Amino acid sequence: MYGSLPKRQKSFDIDLEGDSTGLQYKGTFTVKTGLSLQEQHAVELNRTRMMADYKNPTMGLQRIAISLSELETRIVEAPAWWKELNNGYDVIDINIVEEIFLKAMTAEADWKTSLKKKAEEAKEEARPL
Repeated sequence: MYGSLPKRQKSFDIDLEGDSTGLQYKGTFTVKTGLSLQEQHAVELNRTRMMADYKNPTMGLQRIAISLSELETRIVEAPAWWKELNNGYDVIDINIVEEIFLKAMTAEADWKTSLKKKAEEAKEEARPL
């Protein structure tokens, strides 16, 4: 049964210019989709750690914590520059991190859609004549 789940990884390319530095960021990322409970736990722990002791976090702090905590768990493969920049933590251009986060979340949504489609197809096949 579990082997019939749609593939839990997706790759995408980026070719973006940093809003602050004007640097060009290019490369291919492979991300996990359909996170396991252990992976979801890791995301939540990291997000909690990054926002610890802040009763009223700013929108900026929340954006950074959410983006980086998700990407830290989801990214399987990344360009060398991402690794050199401490897996995104040392990136100056927030638009780059936000775009990678958006693409990772889109990959997650696409995976969920394919899972629902597969479930609907299985229901149709199981329906008595």
